[in-house]
Amino acid sequence: MYGTPPAAELACSAETAADGSRWLRCGERFDVLRVPEPAGRWALRRLIGYHQPALRPGPVGWDPGSPATAEADPAACLFFVAPGAKEDLPELLEWLDWGGIDLELRAYGEGERIPEPTRWLHDPNAPAPEVVALLATIAECCSRRLLRQAVPGPRRDS
Repeated sequence: MYGTPPAAELACSAETAADGSRWLRCGERFDVLRVPEPAGRWALRRLIGYHQPALRPGPVGWDPGSPATAEADPAACLFFVAPGAKEDLPELLEWLDWGGIDLELRAYGEGERIPEPTRWLHDPNAPAPEVVALLATIAECCSRRLLRQAVPGPRRDS
């Protein structure tokens, strides 16, 4: 099952705030998986590179995050996936042996909103796939990102 392409349903899912910013309602037509930017871009390149229809990503947007709170809200890739992903995410991560590990993924679903992406990194008219098709690649890229942050650079000999 696929979700509805966000670009085609933007008018139904979009809300304009008093400050003019646009927000998308998640849960009915699509859910969104927020992936830290470096890991999200690596995952997108890998998923596109597989050249397999079953692993083809749907729409992927970019959110620059909030400069004022970059630590709490860094830049991210927004993977639009079929509705129900938020509820399924913990169980799927456990099934993929990533349970209990904070990969810094965040899912948005029923009753939640996200800012409209400032630009699209992948076709906004593509159907939103089931999250299970993308999750192994996304989780691995998130893990590698965290490992690279944890490993110190080369030591300089004194």
